[in-house]
Amino acid sequence: MERAVPREEIERRLDAFQAELVAGNLDAALVVQTTDVFYLSGTAQNAHLVVPAEGEPVLCVRKTLERALAESPLERIQPLRSLRELPGVLLAAGIRGGRLGLELDVLPAARYLDYARRFDGFELADCSEAVRRVRLRKSAWEIERIAAASEMLSHVPGWVADVLSPGMTELELAAELERQLRRAGHQGLCRMRAFNGDMFYGVVVAGPSGAVPGGTDTPLVGSGPNAAIAKGSSRRPIGRGEPVIVDLVGAWDGYLSDQTRTFSLGPLAAHLREAHERTREILHRVAAEARPGVPASRLYDLAIELADPYDGFMGLGEERVSFVGHGLGLEIDEPPFLARGYDEPLESGMVFALEPKLLFPGEGAVGIENTYVVTDDGAQALTSAPEELLEL
Repeated sequence: MERAVPREEIERRLDAFQAELVAGNLDAALVVQTTDVFYLSGTAQNAHLVVPAEGEPVLCVRKTLERALAESPLERIQPLRSLRELPGVLLAAGIRGGRLGLELDVLPAARYLDYARRFDGFELADCSEAVRRVRLRKSAWEIERIAAASEMLSHVPGWVADVLSPGMTELELAAELERQLRRAGHQGLCRMRAFNGDMFYGVVVAGPSGAVPGGTDTPLVGSGPNAAIAKGSSRRPIGRGEPVIVDLVGAWDGYLSDQTRTFSLGPLAAHLREAHERTREILHRVAAEARPGVPASRLYDLAIELADPYDGFMGLGEERVSFVGHGLGLEIDEPPFLARGYDEPLESGMVFALEPKLLFPGEGAVGIENTYVVTDDGAQALTSAPEELLEL
């Protein structure tokens, strides 16, 4: 089985993570979330990764050891038959007590209480921010994969033009686009870190569905196929002269890209065409200001200013979200967040999706989204599909 992540990538990440542990006064970390385990070890097998602040990490695999040995370049990989063995693993790694970091933003409470019972003599602390800070700046190797995920999305306008027809349901259009993405190598699953934040390819909605609110912290929600899956595409037929908004996530080697484009069968009403042009203006103006040193919240404030006087920017009324962009990499909701109050400055190597959208009650949504990498010279777009409104 071929290794997915080069040894030098894993070594760089672990060095940076151990430096974060030292800075946070943590003696070690126990990493268990699948995405973080993959990021730091190169395998997504069921495992516990023990990372001392100084010294060699140990990957303890519950299932399956053979795959972990083939996929991970780590030197110390061993079976873990029971969680009872974990205190001994820490002791063998030279960790005899102190502050033990856990991913408290995602760790289930039952598992936390189990660890608290097992790790007598340790103070359990949070290492999730340390992991996310290391993941925040992407390497050239990671950006190549995000670029490949972006290239996959460049074909979406052509795919829509080939299949969209009157009477086709939102679910039927979504299924056609998902089929093409899968044929292009899409992995299917798009991971999110947020609790209950399931993601499946993205959102394809048309007409009034584009302005249907819901429980997710996103500007677009959609009616969904039923009350149990209350978001995304529905069985509603797509009509002429209504906006069809296609917000899809590309995926390659685990890495994600995000893109939105707007379509219609026949011409849109003038006010919807004008609104779409406003979202393009916001996209270009905000992206032009994105460079190292600029606080992410400043870009959000600029987008809000440029959206005036539209009331439906990034949602309707109390349903409006307080961001206009989000970071992404192995997960769709990584920092940086172009959001109110997120004052951290951008840095070279950060990747974010910028997604200005306008919603109209009873009519739907229009908008656009590109994925960018921050370079020393500014923000470089990785998604490249034509941005114009496509009236078929």
